[in-house]
Amino acid sequence: MNDNTSQLSPTELKVLRALASVKSAELSLGDSERLLGLPRSTLSSVAKLLESKGLLKVIEEEKEEVLLTERGQEALTEGLPEERLAKALLSVGGVAPVERLKDEVGNVYSAAIGSALRLNAVKVEGNLVKLLNYDALARFASRLSDALKLISQGGRPSEDVLQTLRSRGLVKVVKRKTIRIAITDEGLRALEASVPVISKLTHEILAKGEWKGSIIKPYDVTAEPPRLLPARKHPLAAFIEELKDIMVELGFVEVEGPLIEVELFNFDALFQPQDHPAREIQDTLWPDLPPSDISVYGELVERVKETHEKGWGYPWNNEIASRRILRSQTTAVSIRVLSGRPKPPIRFFTIDKVFRADPVDATHLSDFHQLDGIMGWPGYSFRDLLGFLTQFARKLGLNIKFKPAYFPFTEPSVEGYARIGDSLVEVFGAGLFRPEVLRIAGVDYPVGAWGMGVERLALAKYGLKDVRDLYSKDAEFLASFRFEV
Repeated sequence: MNDNTSQLSPTELKVLRALASVKSAELSLGDSERLLGLPRSTLSSVAKLLESKGLLKVIEEEKEEVLLTERGQEALTEGLPEERLAKALLSVGGVAPVERLKDEVGNVYSAAIGSALRLNAVKVEGNLVKLLNYDALARFASRLSDALKLISQGGRPSEDVLQTLRSRGLVKVVKRKTIRIAITDEGLRALEASVPVISKLTHEILAKGEWKGSIIKPYDVTAEPPRLLPARKHPLAAFIEELKDIMVELGFVEVEGPLIEVELFNFDALFQPQDHPAREIQDTLWPDLPPSDISVYGELVERVKETHEKGWGYPWNNEIASRRILRSQTTAVSIRVLSGRPKPPIRFFTIDKVFRADPVDATHLSDFHQLDGIMGWPGYSFRDLLGFLTQFARKLGLNIKFKPAYFPFTEPSVEGYARIGDSLVEVFGAGLFRPEVLRIAGVDYPVGAWGMGVERLALAKYGLKDVRDLYSKDAEFLASFRFEV
């Protein structure tokens, strides 16, 4: 016998002795837990260790178990629908109006009458129900009731009855894994020849002298300690905090807005025409909510109407602007802030979720984060905007490429591209708000605006290729991120 089997820890000896003392060859983990007084987690790990030494046999099986549902428990205590119908009819001489039976039988009347008709146990004539065969109805109900009692006691009825109970939602069949353990012949021999191994000296062991007849387990100084994965911020959450820190460092104030927005702020106040393709169902998500009352925005609504009809040449529709949507851009927050007519110089930003009906792929999500911002003062120029965007990118460690672009609410406009994988991918759009937007907001100084895809910025920052990796549930993968905290 080798040292691994002759030198056993006190817990291993306790398990083997308990198994050797019982009459049955095998014990379930639950029985072993009660017998030994050990937590199941400890018992399971010790059993696996003893199995690896050949001293214990671990048998894992998957068994089906039939359980009563809430409806089944109700049927067991209050009676099956057929049983309740039979008793109600019998109490009034076998004939009763439908409405009276509904009152007496309750919400299971429909199930009861349907089953009784299939058994030819009742007949419905006009508004009356007549009992034809009480015995057939009672036998059927008794058979199912007996099956429910059997199941409540841990038994299993015949398959045809079980199928009937399942189809009526009275029972459910679940699969459970059972683990049983048994001592092997090698385990019995090891028990006889074993010497207790002490892995931790205590005052009690020293006081009682138990160490004298035991082996003290040597301490392995080369053993690696168990790996710990302490709590840490999610990489995307940490990145969002980094973005916020950069914006505050650059003198910006954070603002917030609603996730469910009215089209007035999401589109109309940004001088986006009401027939613009972005408003179609392919891009925008509409919750099942009534329209909002936008009359509370008073002069803003009037300025929107006047500017749209003059600039786009169509009759502006108040009802369209009143519709509520899942916000498709955080620029809605920026225009809300700007319509409050803040005194220049202004520097505001927001980071939050937006929603679009986009198919999910390596660079697109249906809900994602945007970093939106506005800044402006008298004399503010496009050069100032590009300067900020360049400074921001450098603080993130990104090399941004600019490209002229078009957006409905800015002019001039620019797109910013960063390398994601082997390609340059757009990570933000920016520009100076058009005069129409400024007129709607009621401000008289130039304002620069931008909207950045936070997840795409994170891909470029971390060197990833697929935006879905940022939402991975793989703890090892998430722990591999290195970022400043």
